[in-house]
Amino acid sequence: MITKTAILGVLAAGQMHGYEIKKRIRSLLGPSADINFGSIYYGLKTYVSKGWVDHIRDEPGKASPERSIYRITPQGRRQLKKLLEMSLADSTGPVSPVEVGLAFMSHLPADRAKQILGERYERLKASYEESLEREPPAGEPAHSRFVREYRLYLLGAEVHWMKNLLPMLKGD
Repeated sequence: MITKTAILGVLAAGQMHGYEIKKRIRSLLGPSADINFGSIYYGLKTYVSKGWVDHIRDEPGKASPERSIYRITPQGRRQLKKLLEMSLADSTGPVSPVEVGLAFMSHLPADRAKQILGERYERLKASYEESLEREPPAGEPAHSRFVREYRLYLLGAEVHWMKNLLPMLKGD
């Protein structure tokens, strides 16, 4: 659902090729939202067959292969609205790698697990502090501010949680 929503959402701003779609998604959602080209092009091919997206033309690339230009269709805009409603309402969220690690960390020596989590805590804490000090971009659109603030709150919550977790772990 995330890939569909991101591709259709970016195309709702105007027609573009796959590389531009990838660049815009990364710009809007940050480096952790690095959707690979295979997923983007597979998605575009699928969305064309569903009538959500039109392949409108091919353009010669500048020292690169030909680029296919796509645009969202009215049916695609309706699908995007459905996906957005589902995304905003979904409170389950995907399982993150750290959740999987926490669930199975008993398979590591206790001191190693504590060391890794301590290092994670230090990185997240530094990132959180840097984010708090960073000035918001001038003229930042409201939707970008919402994403930035949401991530900041999540980061702060994880830093706080890990600060409380570390003393409870065995090791050292």
